[in-house]
Amino acid sequence: MPRPFPLLRIAEAANDPALDVALVDFDHAVEVLMGLDPDPHGRFSRAYVTAIFRACLAPRLPGPDAPGGRPDPQIAQVLKAWIIEKLEQFPEERRDHRMTAARRAAHGFWLQSLAYPLDDDGGPRAERLLEGLLALTRPA
Repeated sequence: MPRPFPLLRIAEAANDPALDVALVDFDHAVEVLMGLDPDPHGRFSRAYVTAIFRACLAPRLPGPDAPGGRPDPQIAQVLKAWIIEKLEQFPEERRDHRMTAARRAAHGFWLQSLAYPLDDDGGPRAERLLEGLLALTRPA
């Protein structure tokens, strides 16, 4: 199974078909998570944040296929266009500053995980961070 979109390698960014497939895979992961969530309030943002964290926390194989370094601007632009399109379907989430904060914090976690992979105790800390971000997607 291909890596989720947020962990696409920089070398793959120049290959548009690989980027397209990765985006479809990420979109599918978000859609599956949304389908499992019974609460419509913040459903997209919860799924989005969770999908990013799952991708970042997934075990990585060492070697040339391991993600790392910095994100490619092309990946960032494709992700930005995708999320803008998705948020048109969920305008209440686009306007909610708490959900915006949760999504942007997930982006920060993704960027940090590319540059500095998690160490042995990073998983539990990341899980606590994820819980806190998901709380931002629920009614205040």
